[in-house]
Amino acid sequence: MKIERRAPTNLFRQERKWRLRDHIRIATVAKYAVLTLAGFLLFRAGQAHALAERGYEALGGEVFALFLPIFYWMISRIIRDALGIKGKKT
Repeated sequence: MKIERRAPTNLFRQERKWRLRDHIRIATVAKYAVLTLAGFLLFRAGQAHALAERGYEALGGEVFALFLPIFYWMISRIIRDALGIKGKKT
């Protein structure tokens, strides 16, 4: 009788070297960075306009400009689903 010893393996877990940059394109990161910057600039412009109109500092609807990247993602997903477009994830 021959007894073999081998390293214990877990059948449910496979080791993979997962890297973020292999799964997310640089263009996508740049697009959302630009959307974030645009949202911030729109927020600041809206805040200045609201201050001039109200006469006091308060936060109102201009805060939603900060959610511009999220709105873009949600609307693009809805349009893609409605048109049935299947393609690369962004």
